[in-house]
Amino acid sequence: MLSYTALWSIASAQTPADPATPASDERAASRPFIALFPAEILIMVRCRPGQGTTQSLSIANNTASDITFHVVSQDVVVREGKRSLSPAGQIANGIAANSVTWPALLLVKAGQQGTVQVTFTLPLETKQRAVVTQFRAELPPLGTGASGVGVTLGTLIIFSVSGDYQVEIGPVQAQTSAARLILSEELRNSGTEPVAPKGVIVVLNESGKRVAKASFPPLRLLPGEQLTFAATNPAPLAPGHYHTLSSFEFERKVLTSAGEFTVPE
Repeated sequence: MLSYTALWSIASAQTPADPATPASDERAASRPFIALFPAEILIMVRCRPGQGTTQSLSIANNTASDITFHVVSQDVVVREGKRSLSPAGQIANGIAANSVTWPALLLVKAGQQGTVQVTFTLPLETKQRAVVTQFRAELPPLGTGASGVGVTLGTLIIFSVSGDYQVEIGPVQAQTSAARLILSEELRNSGTEPVAPKGVIVVLNESGKRVAKASFPPLRLLPGEQLTFAATNPAPLAPGHYHTLSSFEFERKVLTSAGEFTVPE
């Protein structure tokens, strides 16, 4: 959700608010905002090539002005392990080119909510697995002497088509300091379907005793995407040589990896 309050702070160069009080809480609750639903800004769809799906997306306009949104969809493309957006029709067998939005131009009156229906038909042959549907608008001036602000809110829609879930894992990297230890591993989605690995890592001393355990924050990988999963050890380790065992779970599969690192004197 993109808060209109945040835009107000940027455009008006306001100073940070004072610590919350009952009066300030009431003022915060009455501040204008724009919110896109579903609030998770992520929709997962399982379908087959040639099949279609219709998604309802709603946007709330809790401001004092009517706002007109242009609703557009773009393909999410992975190049050299990183995501980028491609306008509809710019890539072969894209999903966005087959999307139909009704209405494509949405007027949402002040204090009200508007909804669009977006239908996607998966091409018979496509390597694409994600699109972003965006609501774009020019907001009116937020105050005396201020200029209008452009705003874009989007929902990521990910498609899962087959059972080809494959992930490659790189070696453990350790960043140590007196205060904390960060352990990271690079994962690459080498299959054709999106995955969301959930992982943990344990640290063993030279005797094989477990001395630490940490969880990797979950990240979603599109086909071809490569990301670094990093976990922070909750407590510093004494100088010495350590071994690691990590485990990632995704789509009923388990990927394990062993590593080692040294905490210097």
